[in-house]
Amino acid sequence: MTFTLLFLLLVHPVHETFSEIEWNPKTKRLEVALRLDVLDEQWIKRQSSNVEPERNWQLNYLKNKFRVTNPAERGQPATSIYHWVGRQEKGAHAWWYFEIEPADGNMPQWIQQRMLEKRESDYTHRIMVLAGSAKRSINLSTRKNKARLDQAKDDARNKATDS
Repeated sequence: MTFTLLFLLLVHPVHETFSEIEWNPKTKRLEVALRLDVLDEQWIKRQSSNVEPERNWQLNYLKNKFRVTNPAERGQPATSIYHWVGRQEKGAHAWWYFEIEPADGNMPQWIQQRMLEKRESDYTHRIMVLAGSAKRSINLSTRKNKARLDQAKDDARNKATDS
């Protein structure tokens, strides 16, 4: 019985992404390193190819799903510009590196992560907020996909928990 339970826990898929974000005051951009499962990346690419051209499919997806400013109103200028830095594959994961440049040049106050919500309903998005030597964490999910960055918990004192 114990072996069966342990086996089921081990084979149960973990649905999560992990991000490290850091504000760069010189460039006035939020620098992001996002880790996701390669199978999830392939799913995103298939979904994106149905809607938009192959070129820049990652950034087009991120603009709608990984936000730090409200979307622009119709006919208005963009509230953020997304810059693709690159991609790296490590084992079963892909790392996406990109920057978000808020149009107002101010450091973002909140973050919203809605990636993969149409793939599975139980994703957890772990976000590590880096600020010099300090690290703070936020967990987002389908139920709670947005949080203020100043509500991040100090990682030195707390394990990653919902903030």
